[in-house]
Amino acid sequence: MGADAYALAGVTETLTEATAAEGIADYVEFRMDGAVHPLDALDEYDREVPLIVSNRPEWAGGTAGESDRLETLAAAAAFDAVEMVDVELRTIRGCEWLRDELRAHDVELVVSHYDRRETPQKSELSRIISECSEYGDVAKVVVFAEEKTDSLSLLQSFNAASERGVRVTGYALGDIGRHTRVIGVFYGASIAYAPIVSDERGPNDIDLRKLSNLLDWVSSAR
Repeated sequence: MGADAYALAGVTETLTEATAAEGIADYVEFRMDGAVHPLDALDEYDREVPLIVSNRPEWAGGTAGESDRLETLAAAAAFDAVEMVDVELRTIRGCEWLRDELRAHDVELVVSHYDRRETPQKSELSRIISECSEYGDVAKVVVFAEEKTDSLSLLQSFNAASERGVRVTGYALGDIGRHTRVIGVFYGASIAYAPIVSDERGPNDIDLRKLSNLLDWVSSAR
């Protein structure tokens, strides 16, 4: 089994780090919730790597407050460098004005689901992926793996979705899920994610250059 075409995304809260992603990443994901003045940073961005923007609330692992989080996300979609916007399923499901606003800017939507406590059963994963794909162009699922079977369930769900023609991505958190960031693309994940600069704060910490090298090695070793 080989990997289909996939993109590599370097994740950062500081757009000045995007320089280190050039020649490696296809996208830079800008985590706006971690930036002090994210719209100013977007206005000053002059690198060639296109952007994915996200603005995570606390319940999805971010730090953004709810007061103007969605307005900031919608404003970010208007910048020429932004090609994709990542928004949570729970958010987009009940926010018609945001769906309309993002579509008006002709950006692709990554609709994401986060479960930082466990991995749902495969039937539930399939349902979640299907609902994400109804609202967006790419369905992203991030779960927490407690057992090896959790990682396997996620990978099997990716495989089944991609065989149905669904663009899907994601990974499993936790030590047991760490390898899914590397091998997910061989099961249909369309985007692989890694921090541009490793901060070594999390169990899934594989920096961008290391992930790129691992993907190249696995591909060439087949």
